[in-house]
Amino acid sequence: RMEVDSSPYGDYKFVGRVDHVKTFNQAIKSICFNDYGMLQVSDDGLRITVEQGRSIQATLFMPPGAFKEFHVQEGVISFGLKMNVLSECLNLFGSADCSLRIMYQDLGNPLKIILYPYDDEDVSTECAIQTMDCDEPIDYDMELKGPDLNVIFVRGPNLSKVFHELEKSAEEFEFITSPEKPHFKITTVGIMQAVFSVEVAKTSPMMMMFNCKQTVKARYKSQQIRLTNKAMQSATKVAIKTNTIGLLELHLVMQGEGQEEIFVQFFIIPLLNAD
Repeated sequence: RMEVDSSPYGDYKFVGRVDHVKTFNQAIKSICFNDYGMLQVSDDGLRITVEQGRSIQATLFMPPGAFKEFHVQEGVISFGLKMNVLSECLNLFGSADCSLRIMYQDLGNPLKIILYPYDDEDVSTECAIQTMDCDEPIDYDMELKGPDLNVIFVRGPNLSKVFHELEKSAEEFEFITSPEKPHFKITTVGIMQAVFSVEVAKTSPMMMMFNCKQTVKARYKSQQIRLTNKAMQSATKVAIKTNTIGLLELHLVMQGEGQEEIFVQFFIIPLLNAD
């Protein structure tokens, strides 16, 4: 006698399906700067967060609309997993176009990743990624709410180019956002104290929105800014937000083949020695 299950998802607490793996794969690669990440899924969507000490945090966010299919049982599901294993699984077919299914049953169970390449319908591959307990990530979002933020929206490819042109040997990046000129200025301080800077006026074509209430000047370690490189190269637009003490948020939008949007959000903690 066959058991009739009331849900097509059986006892899976989370099932997600994506038609094209490419953008999700790029987003995962862009935040693989630590061994472990925390995956969290709820009615809001899927989040994968990676932290490095208390200096930088990155979160990939996919709203339900970015999935072809999105099912989650009530509440919030969260667990830790190894980021490099996830990335390797997503790359098993190299650059071939694949659809992707992600499935998770319950505490202690692995995360299942199934890839279906379009160019060979007889082939699919299933990976089971070990999951583990993990701590909640730090909630920086709360500190970047409120009316006193400086917020700038810029076109992704332009900003990527600006970062690319800046001094490679720099130890620190200084960001100035201001309602007055220079509006938005990035300065690098190199090993020989050589200074290199780029200014972007609020009237520049690369600006999509400019809303700065105050002048904020803060410095960041260059290696943390450079950790945003991969995400920046794939982003169509970037929101730059900073509060009075210089906590920096870079909120990047990546667009999938079906125009669906995946978001990658970086929080970068300022150095204390900015004058």
